Amino acid sequence: MSNIPDYIITAIARINEFLPEQTKVKELQPSIKNTIPFGLSGAYDYYQTEIYNTSFIIAGVGDDEEIGPTILAKHRNVILKQTGIVPIFVFNKIPSYLFHRYTKNNIDIVVGNRQLFLPSIYLVVSREKPVLHKEPEKPPVLFQLAVLYHLEKENIDGITMQTLAEKLKTSYATVNRGIRWMKEKGFITLTGGKEKHIQFSYQGQDLWENALPYLDTPVDFIVYTPELGISEKGLVSEQNALAEYSLLNGGPYRIAISKEEYKNLKKKDIYWDPFGEAGIEVWKYDPALLSGTGVVDKLSLYLLLKDYEDERVQIELENMINDIIW
Repeated sequence: MSNIPDYIITAIARINEFLPEQTKVKELQPSIKNTIPFGLSGAYDYYQTEIYNTSFIIAGVGDDEEIGPTILAKHRNVILKQTGIVPIFVFNKIPSYLFHRYTKNNIDIVVGNRQLFLPSIYLVVSREKPVLHKEPEKPPVLFQLAVLYHLEKENIDGITMQTLAEKLKTSYATVNRGIRWMKEKGFITLTGGKEKHIQFSYQGQDLWENALPYLDTPVDFIVYTPELGISEKGLVSEQNALAEYSLLNGGPYRIAISKEEYKNLKKKDIYWDPFGEAGIEVWKYDPALLSGTGVVDKLSLYLLLKDYEDERVQIELENMINDIIW
C-alpha cells in the first residue's frame, strides 16, 4: 500500500472501524480502468476494494477539490454504467454543507477520517451528522437578502435595525422578525442598549458556507409574455446572466424584477402568454438591491441555477463561486 496516497489509506482505515473484517485497497485492474471514459480516466485517483464480498471502485479526489453534487452524481452514474461497479468518492476535506448535498444525491462518499456516507452498504457515520431526510428550516426572506447584501454590496456590521430597514427598503417590522431569527440561529449578535447594532458571527466565505443550507432560489414565480423589454428595471438573469460572468453562451430571454415592479407592469396593457418567449422572474426580494450592473448578482444567480440539469452550467457556476474574492 506504499504507493497509495495517504488520504486514500486514511479513508479505508475509517471504513474499517465499522467492519467485522478488514477491507484492503489495491490498484484498479487495467481491464476495469480501460472501460472508464477518457474524460474521467484522469479525473480521479482510481483504486479498488471489496466490502462484504462486493467490489467497489475508489475514486479519490484529493487536494481538497470541491465538485458540484450534480456533476459528481453524473460521474458516479457514468462510472457505474461503464464498469458495473459502484464508485466510492474519497475527499480530504470538504465543507459540511457540500457533504449534505452529496448525501441527498445518494453518492457513496468518505471524507478524511470523519464523515462516511455509504448507502450501498447501509453505513452512515459522521461526527457532523448529515441531514438526510429533514429539510433545513425555511428562514425569513430578510435573512437571505441581508446575508447577500453583506457579502456582495456593503458591510453592514455595526448598523442599527432601522438603518438596515432603510438600506433594504423594507419595514422595521420585517427586519425585526428577520434579525430575531438570525440571532436564534447564531448568525448574528446584537450589541448596544435600546438601539441595537448588528454584528455577523461569520465573515466572508465562512458566512456563505454556514448560510447556504438555508438559502433558496430568489425566484418567487415566473410569468411569460411575447413582449421583450417590457421593464426598464429588469435585470438580466439565468443563462444570459451566467454568460456575463463566464464563457458560457446565453440562453432564453430572462429578466428579474421585484414584486413592486410586477405590480406596476400589471397595470399596463401587456399581453401575458404562458408560451411567450420572454420569461419574467418575479423575485422574493428586489434584485436591484444587490446589483447595479444590469445583471443579477453572482450569489443569487448561483442559488437560482444550482440545481440546473446542465453540466456546462454547473461547471461555470462552480468556477464563478471559486473566483469570488471573499
